[in-house]
Amino acid sequence: MRAPGPPWSQSAHRRETCMSTALVGDLEQILREDLAIDTSRISRESRLIDDVGLDSVGFAVGMVAIEEKLGVVLDEEELLSCNTVGDLADIITAKAGQQLPA
Repeated sequence: MRAPGPPWSQSAHRRETCMSTALVGDLEQILREDLAIDTSRISRESRLIDDVGLDSVGFAVGMVAIEEKLGVVLDEEELLSCNTVGDLADIITAKAGQQLPA
């Protein structure tokens, strides 16, 4: 029987999973409250422009809300590279993970 990996890797994975779940919930709240989007019709595959209906103002408001509420700073290029809600959630999760203490 193979020994489990080091304990820090397991807790880091659990921490990342919990963080990811929390950030997705926070992103949904931003979409609903700050951008007035009906999140009941949104999925990870929803396209930010075509399905969600974000325009340049929506992207700007979203970028500010993400920074203020989640503490994750996205530059304009990163935000505009996101085509779907899932892309946006992934980049927020990745950037938030970079900011976690080791």
